[in-house]
Amino acid sequence: MLLEPEFPAHGGIIRTQMPQSFHLAVVAPDRSVVELEVVSIVAPGQEGYFGALANHVPFVAALKAGLLEYELPDGQRQFVALGGGFFEMDGKRATVLADSADLASEIDVAKAQQDLEMARAALKGESSEMTTEEAQRAIDVAISRLRAAQTKH
Repeated sequence: MLLEPEFPAHGGIIRTQMPQSFHLAVVAPDRSVVELEVVSIVAPGQEGYFGALANHVPFVAALKAGLLEYELPDGQRQFVALGGGFFEMDGKRATVLADSADLASEIDVAKAQQDLEMARAALKGESSEMTTEEAQRAIDVAISRLRAAQTKH
């Protein structure tokens, strides 16, 4: 659907279109977290954050712990805390296979803060059965959960 054309100060016409939507599925080992239509995604790739829109060229990417942001057709932005995983886009559908995933609205801030403190203690070598790598990953996941919780409206 075309909207009214805009006439920028430098001349010419910019035709604005309603953004196209595509399907997003976020799946964790224990449940389906998100299954809906979105107009854009920003995800935490291993090499940095990346974005995708409808009709994007197909690709697969490894994900690290961080925030998955998506925009609904009504313009509302939502966030999911990811614990890593994989992302696949085929142009009409995006799928996230997450190691762990929590909607921002579901996150218990006190528990996430406690998890962060325990992981930091483990990283310092205080009583824990976690390896250094496991402790660092737990810190990254806890921080992404706390960041997601801060986005709650």
